[in-house]
Amino acid sequence: MKIKDLILSITVLLISIVLLPTWIFAQTGKIEGKVIDSHSGRELTGANVIVEGTTIGSATGVDGRYFIIAIPAGEYKLTVSMIGYKKITKKVKVRAGQTTTVNFKLQETVLKGDLVVVTATKTKHLLKDVPVPTNVITGREIEAANIQTIQHALRYLSGIQVNESYSWGDNGKVELQGLDEKHTLILVDGQRVCGGHRDAIDLQAYSVEMVDRIEIVKGPASCLYGSDAVGGVINIISKSAPPKFTFSISPTFGTHNTQIYKITHGFGKSKIGYFINYTHRESDGINKQIDEYREDIAQGTIDQKLTTNSKLTVKSYYSLHKMKESDRKQKRYSLNSIWNWIPDKASNLKLRGSWFNYHHSIIDQGKRVGWKETTYELELDYSRLIKNKQLVTTGYHYLAKAQDDKMKNFTGSQTIHSFYLQDEINLKPVTFVLGTRLDKHNRWGVEINPKANFLWQVSDNFRLRGSVGRAFKGPSLVKLYAEGWRMGPFLMHANPDLKPEKSIGYQFGAEWKISADVLTDFSFFRNEVKDMVGFQYSRRGRPPWDFYYYNIGEARTQGIELNLATQIMDNLSGKLGYTFLNTEDKITGKELTYKPKHTLYFEFDWKISGLGLGINLNGRYIGKRYKDEENTQELSDYALANLSITQNITRYGQVYLRIDNLFNKKAVEDAYCIDGTEFLGGLKVSY
Repeated sequence: MKIKDLILSITVLLISIVLLPTWIFAQTGKIEGKVIDSHSGRELTGANVIVEGTTIGSATGVDGRYFIIAIPAGEYKLTVSMIGYKKITKKVKVRAGQTTTVNFKLQETVLKGDLVVVTATKTKHLLKDVPVPTNVITGREIEAANIQTIQHALRYLSGIQVNESYSWGDNGKVELQGLDEKHTLILVDGQRVCGGHRDAIDLQAYSVEMVDRIEIVKGPASCLYGSDAVGGVINIISKSAPPKFTFSISPTFGTHNTQIYKITHGFGKSKIGYFINYTHRESDGINKQIDEYREDIAQGTIDQKLTTNSKLTVKSYYSLHKMKESDRKQKRYSLNSIWNWIPDKASNLKLRGSWFNYHHSIIDQGKRVGWKETTYELELDYSRLIKNKQLVTTGYHYLAKAQDDKMKNFTGSQTIHSFYLQDEINLKPVTFVLGTRLDKHNRWGVEINPKANFLWQVSDNFRLRGSVGRAFKGPSLVKLYAEGWRMGPFLMHANPDLKPEKSIGYQFGAEWKISADVLTDFSFFRNEVKDMVGFQYSRRGRPPWDFYYYNIGEARTQGIELNLATQIMDNLSGKLGYTFLNTEDKITGKELTYKPKHTLYFEFDWKISGLGLGINLNGRYIGKRYKDEENTQELSDYALANLSITQNITRYGQVYLRIDNLFNKKAVEDAYCIDGTEFLGGLKVSY
């Protein structure tokens, strides 16, 4: 009898289990649908769909579809959100036993407060909540304006000046807050980029097709990043592997016989995926005899999910830049491996190892000569949240650099061991970030660089930020070790006793979200730099004349930045930025050369979804600046405007035209690349 009762109980239980979902569905309903980009019509992966007032929700898959089950019958508000897009809410009525379909078309927004950034603190923050002021340029913004190089994308931010030159290694160098380009640290996925002209990096060596976003942190950043981060940090975050098959091809043609060919491909399945890009550029430049160049760039990413809470990412890179002048070649190779482990909800551990090689050569007297520069990095970074009040980050960074220069007949190397500690203290509504870093160099000793930041969220729509910190830049290997080489009429002498250039910087600013569609911000900055590496020489007698490096310079830059971003209409956005810059050479009391007091930029982006048409108009104004150290020769101001038009042919194809320099501006002495109106047009097919 007991056995029969047991069998009967098990049978009833099994029947109940089978029929329970049917009974539940009879009492509840389902919602399903699709989320797409309103302009391109493409499916959006990873959009969050939430039933307001409940904990019920879902996320879109690779096909843009979502499914929400077991919703009690009734009327609800359904909200969909995705980073970079405007949030949409719709009313929906759920009927018991039925499936309701609700589709969404999301429109991009110029307000980027919900973007996740990492560079400012080495920890993840929403852009609107990051304690350290940060600017972001997304890959979608670059594509909308048909921008072909990273330095062109950076032109339209306040507090930034981009070099305009075709000469080798000079076309993509960036100055932040009036400081020289050598004081800007360039990173790609956290890896230092090396190789360039005059201690600076040429951003043109990277393809925009690999850019997910560019994070810009202005002001001293040596407390986390060490040497070179005097004016700030630019971190190019490359694209990860997509969740599905992707492919694109794009030929582009323009003025000066410019040709650009780009091919990308990506694929992801289960725990592994990859994304690769090849870009070829060539142009005659303004003067074909000296400007003509050819450039090939290949980049790739492999993502491997090792466990549910750990991931390995490998980034590879190669570029070859050839110029007709002196048969000049620049080769760059790099490998960057990142292992990320989340042991629990409060901790994050990251281990990064990288290698970067730069080789520059020319033909001199019938023989190819040049130099090689190799950099190795190892970084271990650990963050832990303590009692939901403190986020502590600590890490170790090893940097080794070697240079072999056959042109200057010298070899040199350096190693730096670094330790950093940062504490983010959340005392709502105020957050403090206190940090410091110790760098121990094998020659010039120890540098300690602290920094303090605060964020005061006065209200949901108004924030104040401030910071003060120290930074430094170590002298280059050439200036430390290269003795007795010729540069024109000069005999160059090394100075192994050079000290690092040092700075202290201050920033204070306010951010006000005036309405759901209008955001404005203001900031004041000041940087004081001392022990700047300068030079002295004497022209007595016949050349060669002796040329020496010394720590003799002091400078100050200060100013204000004003920015406005607004979603004017659902399909029309606008941005406006202004920078006032005041500089001083503290030795002479004169203004620094080539630093405009006033700069202004604007951008309007209009998407006509019904026609698949996109129109982007942007421009900038560059004020007067001095070309000589005595401030007796002043260069005229000028203005530029550019127009970009994109037409979607189908979901998979688009044609585009970009017209730069609409006003046909020419003969700008310190901007060689500005030489009249230029056209650039092409086709992109993607799947």
